[in-house]
This record gives sequence, C-alpha cells and structure tokens, in this order.
Amino acid sequence: MFAAVPLLLISALVGCGGDSKSDGGSSGEKSNAANSAEVRKLLRQTFGPNPKATSGKLSGTVDIRVKGAPRYRDPVQVTLSGPFNQSGDSPAEANLSVGLQLRGGALGGELVLVDDKVIIGLGSSGYTVPGSIGETIRRPLAKTDNGLASVMAVFGVTPQRWAKNPRIVGNEKVAGEDTIHGTAEINTRRFFLDVARLAKVLTSLRITEIVGLPREVDRPARQALVRSVTSATGDVWTGAEDKVLRKAAFDMTLKPSSKDRRTLKFSSLTVKGELNVTEVGTPQKIDPPRIAGTFDDLQTTFDALAESVK
Repeated sequence: MFAAVPLLLISALVGCGGDSKSDGGSSGEKSNAANSAEVRKLLRQTFGPNPKATSGKLSGTVDIRVKGAPRYRDPVQVTLSGPFNQSGDSPAEANLSVGLQLRGGALGGELVLVDDKVIIGLGSSGYTVPGSIGETIRRPLAKTDNGLASVMAVFGVTPQRWAKNPRIVGNEKVAGEDTIHGTAEINTRRFFLDVARLAKVLTSLRITEIVGLPREVDRPARQALVRSVTSATGDVWTGAEDKVLRKAAFDMTLKPSSKDRRTLKFSSLTVKGELNVTEVGTPQKIDPPRIAGTFDDLQTTFDALAESVK
C-alpha cells in the first residue's frame, strides 16, 4: 500500500531468513574470488558517498506467488514509482506511489518525504505522521552523501549489506546507458534482520494490520525461514561512469519442510522483483498532497481499508 509494503511482503511472505543454500563448488568460489574486491568496490561506490546520486525517478515491481496458503492463492503484485531529489546538505525528498494487488483487490497510496515531514497520501489528501514515528522513518535521510541510497535505506533496502560471494558479470546497456553488471547471492540473514526492524515501524503505522501480515517477525519464524530458503540471488546494474544505480533485481525461492510448514503456513513461495532508476541527475520537484488531514482522520480511513482487504 505504501512504499514500505513491498519489503514487508517480501519479508513476511518470502521470508528470506537464511543464506542462499547454493554455495557452489570450489571452482566457482575461485572464479568469484577473482573479482570479489572489484565488485565490493563497485557496491561501495554505488551505495556509499556519491555526489551524482542526487535525483531521478524510481519504478519497480515485485511479483509474489504462494502455494499452500489459501489467503494468498492469487498472485500478489506490488508496484512502486515516483521521483526523489536531494540538494546540497538537505536530506533527500521523495514522493513514492505504491499499488498493491492482493486477493483480487487493489490498493494505492503515497509516502511523501518532504521538508522534515513524513506524509501518507491517499487520493488528494495528505496525513502527517507524528514525530515519534516519523523521526524513525526519516533517520536514514540524515545521510546526505548519496540521495538515492538514503531513500532506499528508509525502507530497509541496503544491498551493500546483503551481497554474498559477489562478482562482476560484465558491461551492459540499460535503457541506453552503459552500466557494469554485478551479481551475488543474498545474505538473507542480514536482509531479514533489516526487515524485522522495519516491520516494527510498519506496525506502528497499522500497515501490517491493513494488509493482513504479521505484526512482527520473531526469532522462531526467522529460524524456520532460514531453513526454508533454497535460493536467493540479486543483481545490480551501475552506471559505468557515474556509479549511480540504474537497475536492481532479485529472485528468491522458499520450500519449507513439513515441520516448518506448520510455522510458516505455506508449502512454497517465489518472489521476483525489479527496480529501475531513470532521469538520473535531472532535478525533481517533490510536491506534498494539496489537502492536509489529521493523523486521527487517517485512522478512520485505515479502518475502512482494513475492512476492504479482509
């Protein structure tokens, strides 16, 4: 429903709680080691300090398929799009629209990060999140040396922490741009810890309640998820000249044992996602919703939304 929902869906449904089990043989390890230092440098340049990652537009899709869970028998799809912009020493701003197709219905909304505020947009109305919650959401934006990475970190997306056995594939064109393609297994233990922290924030916003997902990802669930991950891989395409992310993708599969199915409540799950970054370096204007509503007003709207997705 909001920009954080894709990650929560991945965590709560996909589970990415353990390292990928496809470790590969010794020959593959030797091949990976050949450019491991080079690709880790690339990740630091992409997600670390980068004065060229100041503005652009994000567009992404996550497709989730679950078997053995009647509540999610239909495919789930999340879409995300919107501009981000960072200027000088000011925190990055963004206006991200998210659509969620779930159980035959569709929901949509915006998460607006502007000035020192966090605003949830529904239609033409915007509802300011109280500071006690908003400050936690905005904390990554204090890092102003990479506007794109700071916006991604708001939602717990930190690919530089998750890369395991990374390697460079080669140079490729993405939307006409020269890029360097890197690939890696996903260190899903680290991934899932980041998601567990984010889940607490989403619960405080009632998003977990509205979309019918667990309000927390506790240790027993993580342990079951660790054992269930059969593969988890990710790819990034970084601008060859400016080292700004142009595209990211991931592919994950879980097949829990009969014992873990009793905890996880599904027999198999696959998730595929892709994020594209365009108009890099083009200044973007971030406008808040025109009509201001109170957080109490938002709770009334949330009550109706929670009923609509039951």
